[in-house]
Amino acid sequence: MIPKAIPMEIRHIVFLLIFFILYVIFGGIIFMLLEWPDEQIKRKEIDLLLKDFTEHIRHLQYHNNTANNNQNNNQNYFTEQKFRKILHELLIAQDHNLIDSYGNQQSYVNWGFINSFFFAITVITTIGYGHLTPRTIMGKIFCIIYALFGIPITSLLIGSVADRFSKLYSSPKKLPRGLKRATYQRQLSARFLMLRRGLISLVPWFFTFLVVPAWIFRYIEGWSFLDGFYYCFVTLSTIGFGDFVAGSFEKNYIWIYKILIVFWIIFGLAYLSMILNFITNSLRSRRISNVMNSLRVKINNSNNSNSIASRLRRHNNNNNTNNIEHHHHFHHYHQPLTNPSTTTMMTIYNDQKFINNNFIINNNKTIMRQTTSLPELSECIVRTQQIATITIV
Repeated sequence: MIPKAIPMEIRHIVFLLIFFILYVIFGGIIFMLLEWPDEQIKRKEIDLLLKDFTEHIRHLQYHNNTANNNQNNNQNYFTEQKFRKILHELLIAQDHNLIDSYGNQQSYVNWGFINSFFFAITVITTIGYGHLTPRTIMGKIFCIIYALFGIPITSLLIGSVADRFSKLYSSPKKLPRGLKRATYQRQLSARFLMLRRGLISLVPWFFTFLVVPAWIFRYIEGWSFLDGFYYCFVTLSTIGFGDFVAGSFEKNYIWIYKILIVFWIIFGLAYLSMILNFITNSLRSRRISNVMNSLRVKINNSNNSNSIASRLRRHNNNNNTNNIEHHHHFHHYHQPLTNPSTTTMMTIYNDQKFINNNFIINNNKTIMRQTTSLPELSECIVRTQQIATITIV
């Protein structure tokens, strides 16, 4: 029973993790039951093939040591064909991890519970090393159904853990000292903040989930540091080539070792997902910002290219009656122009400055004429909120 004092988000992650582990255990048991009997049959066939292989080697050696080895070509031809067939079967057995590169049978069972458990992890995390695959028809069908439901469960778990990580790094106490100041945060764009968080969080991920495990694999697996680092990156990026697979040996502590690898994979994938979200969001914010700026420029150009004088005349004609009835809400300003016969009306903000090449209308409702050319008035951008009226006669 999880205490109620634990935040709901943590409880949600714990429940998902428990359900995930139970689902993996279930998959491991089913894969073991479906594939283990077929593996035992294959191992018996490999024993027979190895015996035939040694017998044919002795047979070829005997014919090479006799003086009449060229007199029975049909027998030699049959021996060569059978030798090729045996060699082909042994290569297939090596691909199935039934024998090693020296022709010796592997000492551990491929489809034991631990390996089946680990195989289920590689399926629903989409890593898919390929070193171990189902060979039976029922095993392949179950693998499809198992992955169909398991991949969304894994995505939900990794996404929840990644969101938790991102909240930890989004907290001001987790940011550098310069980012703690609200004034400095206001000066930085959201895009820069997300990108910087992604770069900051990349450093601990690099050492915790790549460098340190690479050194551990170097001593336990016998790999070089570069091979261990390569395996870590290929695994956490879900590339999963399968040329290196941790835990491919039989030891007493193998089940503990593989369980630790499972947790390393889960949290490593979640942490990497958080970093990619930071970087993706920063790039997306930049793209949206560019689109908004482009739209703003187009709108301004469109407004500047239209004749505002004609709009004002239509607005005056449509609202003439309302302007007369509600005359006490308006203020009239008369300003003589070069052409006194031209009359127009325009609506402006009463609480903001209206500035163009012709007039400056201040908040105190005073007008200063800069030029007397009426066509230049069409370049004004008219906005309406609290209404005031200007009449030019």
